[in-house]
Amino acid sequence: MATHGTVTGEDLDADQDRDPVVVSVAVYSDGADDYAATHAPKMTDRVERFAGWLPRPSLILDAGCGPGRDLARFRAYGHVVRGVDLNPVFVAMARAHAPTSQCDLREVGARFPAGTFDGIWASASLVHLAEAETVDVLGQFAGLLRPGGRLYVCLKAAGRTGWLDEPDGRRWYTVWGQDEFTAAVTEAGFEVDCVDPGPYVEVWATRRG
Repeated sequence: MATHGTVTGEDLDADQDRDPVVVSVAVYSDGADDYAATHAPKMTDRVERFAGWLPRPSLILDAGCGPGRDLARFRAYGHVVRGVDLNPVFVAMARAHAPTSQCDLREVGARFPAGTFDGIWASASLVHLAEAETVDVLGQFAGLLRPGGRLYVCLKAAGRTGWLDEPDGRRWYTVWGQDEFTAAVTEAGFEVDCVDPGPYVEVWATRRG
């Protein structure tokens, strides 16, 4: 599913009648460079931990890779990486670091053969999805991983579900409880290895089977 372009002020009143994922992801386009600069220093310890959790080299899917920050990091750790993102501006930026394609994560299971990846990295990339959509995508992740493959996924566990007006635009967020989300990962076909609580709950899991 392609984005519908940058969201304007006239669009906001109609948000409830549009796909919240498409609306939310489109907002990143105008400030893509600022977004990349702001988030560049973040998650270094998590990336190192995930990279060390996998044999080297492993094939990692960065699911919702944004401008490609972590693609570059995983390559530096000796892994092979592929990126997908819904925002076309981010996809163009990410291609400087690794092969990247435009893809709605709700359709990611159809983009690659089953069992393709050794690891899937989904860092705050499911935050705009509804609960049922997130559950479905977790199942698609399980299908894309080989048995024993690793998953890192984090999403919002603080605040409230709904539209949020932020300095750079308006986006929809779905907020999960830690136990609820951990159960969803388990039910999708994973053994949960570790849960790191916080404003963004982080789940480290292994594909069963």
